[in-house]
Amino acid sequence: MTDTRALLGEIRSLLGSSVDLTGISSNGADDIYEVFIFSLAAAFAHDRGADVKLVDHMGRPTNELKFRRSPGQLFARDHSYTHALIRFGFTPPLELHIGIRVQGGSGVLHEADVLMLPQEEADISRQAGVAPRAAKCNLVIECKHYVNSSLDLGLARNFQGLYADLHVKHSYFVANRDSISVARYFQAQKREYEQRVSPGSREASYLQAKIRGAFRDYLAKHDPSIAI
Repeated sequence: MTDTRALLGEIRSLLGSSVDLTGISSNGADDIYEVFIFSLAAAFAHDRGADVKLVDHMGRPTNELKFRRSPGQLFARDHSYTHALIRFGFTPPLELHIGIRVQGGSGVLHEADVLMLPQEEADISRQAGVAPRAAKCNLVIECKHYVNSSLDLGLARNFQGLYADLHVKHSYFVANRDSISVARYFQAQKREYEQRVSPGSREASYLQAKIRGAFRDYLAKHDPSIAI
């Protein structure tokens, strides 16, 4: 079990002591867990030399963490939600979001717990009022946090369906608990996953190694001279 205090402490450690956790401190553990996974991705980029800024829905710098507690549209302007702006050198910026609807190949909208996409695609979403296209996204992470129950095989099957429609290369299923049946299912389907991901765990580092692949592929396209 991972309690909210441990999650909040690790988020502060990953994002910096100046970060304002007031907006998320009363959220449920499942919502805070998504912020923890978001923070692992942002911290990895920062540690590898990227310029990482927390910004609000208007792109203005902020230290306040404020995220959706239910899936929403990236282009919505009704609340000042936080996202991370990530840039390696002079490459085009990336955006890292929580709880965003994304359009799959079928045209159906799906929720991405943690989503990374080029700022160019995010700008198209904001300007046209449409969900980002999964085909343009770099990273999707499905986050599952459970306190008193184990992982159900149905979660794995749902993720397989999500992957089939989004088909984002770097798509990962992440949970704080483990399940033999879930692991066997993902291995059979050749899907990427990490179980037992919690603050300070080895599995958190393993997840960051997987996230590295999304940044590496993006840099290979825009500036292969940048090594991470």
